[in-house]
Amino acid sequence: MKFLSVISLLIAGALASNCDPQYPCCNGCDVKYTDNSGKWGVENNNWCKIDNNKCNSSKASSCKFEALGYPCCSHCESIYEDNSGKWGVENNNWCGIPDTCDNKTPDNNTTPIASNDDPDNFFNNKIYCNQDRKDRVQSSINRLSGELKAKAQKIQDAPTAIWLSWDKAPETVSFHLDEAGNQTAVFILYWIPTRDCNSIASQGGAQSMDEYHTYVNRIVNGFKSHPNSKIVVVVEPDTLGNMITSQSNDNCKKVHNLHKQAIAYAIDTFGQIDNVRTYIDAAHGRWLGSHADEAAAIIKEIIDMAPNSNVRGLSTNVSNYQPTEDEYAYHQKLSAELEKLGVHNMKFIVDTARNGVDVAESLVKTGTWCNVKGTGFGERPRGSPDPVNKPLLDAYMWLKPGGDSDGSSTGDHADPVCEHEDSLPGAGDPGDWFHEYFVQLLTNANPPIEV
Repeated sequence: MKFLSVISLLIAGALASNCDPQYPCCNGCDVKYTDNSGKWGVENNNWCKIDNNKCNSSKASSCKFEALGYPCCSHCESIYEDNSGKWGVENNNWCGIPDTCDNKTPDNNTTPIASNDDPDNFFNNKIYCNQDRKDRVQSSINRLSGELKAKAQKIQDAPTAIWLSWDKAPETVSFHLDEAGNQTAVFILYWIPTRDCNSIASQGGAQSMDEYHTYVNRIVNGFKSHPNSKIVVVVEPDTLGNMITSQSNDNCKKVHNLHKQAIAYAIDTFGQIDNVRTYIDAAHGRWLGSHADEAAAIIKEIIDMAPNSNVRGLSTNVSNYQPTEDEYAYHQKLSAELEKLGVHNMKFIVDTARNGVDVAESLVKTGTWCNVKGTGFGERPRGSPDPVNKPLLDAYMWLKPGGDSDGSSTGDHADPVCEHEDSLPGAGDPGDWFHEYFVQLLTNANPPIEV
């Protein structure tokens, strides 16, 4: 859908051309956007249709990629960029994005053509915030005053995912779907056998594959009882990362194939429900960016094991702190590897709950993931946040509820990582409310929370 000023709409008929029934031909070949009807430019602050007869000719521009042995794409959708330029995929082969393409936001005096009406992207709907989350935030509001209190009140209803991370969790699904009504409810499966096999704080999960199947089936019963709901499921954070980088750990090595089978069962089962959109977790770019080819191969293998699956895409940065721009570069890289393997059109969700501040330097030095100091809330949850510049991205989403503890340095589930000097002290067990951490996220939020 193209949005123009009122005057432009009134005169559209008069501007009809041999390029388009309602829009004039562009004088130049500078592509601002591409949709199903063709390529578009902006001239005199109004949309115009790119003249294919003129701009696709050999006189329009040469294809620098031909010298590298690749053709130029006939479209402008870039999924990867390196020193040679931007790259796309056509007919399952690499092609170079022509220099005439420019996917930057159109001039400020026009409204971008935004593909945010995709009915399959359930994040374009209003997203559900559960009452437990609101109550936790309220417990901090009661302890705050002034500007911090106002900021907490401002984001009290910001949606977060519902973690199905304990044995009775499936029985809560119907309740949440009732509460959500026509809003999109986002669930995270986190009960795979030998869960998070390379850490201590969040270890656990089902005791066997049969128990995991039962867990999934109980969730499915809740989904099927709400055929008109919009449901998003993120499948087993951290599991793919551990399959690739933690195989020196015996706990991870011995469940490598079992974890593939468990994820395949889940996505195969959810694929049979029309109102569910499934995303497999793909760790984050700092973890798997250098292993994108391996990650793609395992994702392809799992999908092939699930003939009924209908995977919408992948989630990244769950419970982590990586900057959104870095994550999108990882999305492009992983998407390119998947395209090579015949896995097409994967979309992505990025967890922005705690990535408002770039703490990469600290993470590189210490390897800390537990309640990292200095972090802040990132972009607020919303669907199709930048369809022009980030077409692979379905949503910014607070998958990790900001303020919930990652783990503790004391107690039965004590993890030594939570003792690091750059881990905020005083946290409870994983999932416990951590008031001081919530205040840190409020204080350092980027974009700032306006009150």
